[in-house]
Amino acid sequence: MIKKTIIMISLLFILFGTAMMPLGAADAGTTGFEPVTMTNSIGTQVTFNEPAVKVASLGLTFSTTLLALGCSENIILIDNWSESGRSGIFELESITNRPIGDGQEIAQMLANGYGGFDKDRDVIFMYGYSYHSTAIQSMETFGLKVVTFYPMTYEQGMDMTKDIGAVMGHNDKAAELVDLMQTTAAFHESELNRHGITERANAVYVSFSGGTIRVGNVNSYSVILMKIAGGVNPADDSSMIGSALTSYAVDSTFFIQMDIDVIFLDPFYSGTPDDFRAEMNINNNVKIYKLTPVMNQYGPTSIDGIQFMAKAMYPQVFGALDDQSGSAPANNMIYIAIAALLVSAIAVGYVIFRK
Repeated sequence: MIKKTIIMISLLFILFGTAMMPLGAADAGTTGFEPVTMTNSIGTQVTFNEPAVKVASLGLTFSTTLLALGCSENIILIDNWSESGRSGIFELESITNRPIGDGQEIAQMLANGYGGFDKDRDVIFMYGYSYHSTAIQSMETFGLKVVTFYPMTYEQGMDMTKDIGAVMGHNDKAAELVDLMQTTAAFHESELNRHGITERANAVYVSFSGGTIRVGNVNSYSVILMKIAGGVNPADDSSMIGSALTSYAVDSTFFIQMDIDVIFLDPFYSGTPDDFRAEMNINNNVKIYKLTPVMNQYGPTSIDGIQFMAKAMYPQVFGALDDQSGSAPANNMIYIAIAALLVSAIAVGYVIFRK
């Protein structure tokens, strides 16, 4: 027993020592870089013979992943959805942002060496959506390297993290983050089982588009995270499995007719949880929470979303949320990194004590 306690304390010191490192200080594992070749969404093979130094991160998922990798100083351009006023991430506050639709302007800026960007060495990360094809083609016309991702599952989010780490020359750090993502998923399920939680919370994810209320379906990444946290989605439509549709429209009657314990609101809902409760005339027994933009991204910060959702649904197992108002705390990538490492420490300790 004493031996196990010593091991656990040592792990906590190691993990928290790592967590307190500045996020701008990436690991030094860039020596011995091996060439990396990827094929983007329009079929172009992109090869890196040395680590990318400057990055145009055109998607919040990529920005948060780069920050988690310790590459804050490498980011020179972000998309308008990543800017700190929307994302709440202060580390991105001073970085220039542009709408992705301005592909021609972005291409010209980078081709002209904006922020020290070297088109033969550096990289643009963006989503591989079909409607981005024109912007990607504009960038490639200028000889720029564009790497695209279209993750839809938790596993694909881990693959993306490894790929970004490979391009940046930080494979070791990426592997650590992927391990944390795997550990987090396994830990929450094992804890619910250990506490004998057989009746799981009915939870739905609500987003908004053009004034239309939508609920997350089986393909929604937010729903995937919610299920990893232990929730059951009563809004799942099995006929949509494998389709590109991640949500469907509902009206206020949905929230009255369905058996719902917890509602998670999209980060970009303009109101508060209390506003949504009043608008939809939702029973006070239903808990309503609003996520932050980093919580449902396809990368390491989804760990924070899983933790938040798990606490909201099962405070008796994972502890109560610090803020009971229903609003998630402000985004802070340093705190997110520490929280993720804490989960890892607890999970490893749990395994040790079980043996």
